[in-house]
Amino acid sequence: MRLHPGFGLIAALAGGINACGGGTDPGPDPVPTFTLGGTVAGLAGGGLVLQNNAGNDLSVGAGASSFTFSGAVGQGAAYSVSVKIQPSNPAQTCTVTGGTGTIGAANVTSEAVACTTAASSTRRPNGSEGAV
Repeated sequence: MRLHPGFGLIAALAGGINACGGGTDPGPDPVPTFTLGGTVAGLAGGGLVLQNNAGNDLSVGAGASSFTFSGAVGQGAAYSVSVKIQPSNPAQTCTVTGGTGTIGAANVTSEAVACTTAASSTRRPNGSEGAV
C-alpha cells in the first residue's frame, strides 16, 4: 500500500491541532449566581407564599424571621419579590419593601417583608361592635 506524499504532513498537522485542544473554543465563562432573600417581621400566621419574578414560589412558615429563595439568580438578572398568598390564622397582610432590583456581585439579603395582623371585630355583650 502506497501513501500519498502529503499524507505525513496532514497527519502531523492534525495531531498538533488535537494536542492544542482540538481548536475548539470553550465558550464564555459561566455567569456567577447568587441567592435572593431578606428578613420577615411580624409573621404570626401560616400560609405566606412569596414569589420571585412571577415564579419560584417560596412558602414561609409562621414565626420565620428570614427567607431565601431556593433558586440561584444570575449576576445582572432582574428580580421582583412579591407576596403571592397572604397568611391566615390569624389573617395578616404582608408587604415587601425594596422588592425589585438587579443581582450584583453578592447574595441579596436586603429584601424586607413586614406583616401586620388585622384587628378583628367582635360583638360586645351590649350588642355593639368594635375592635378587640
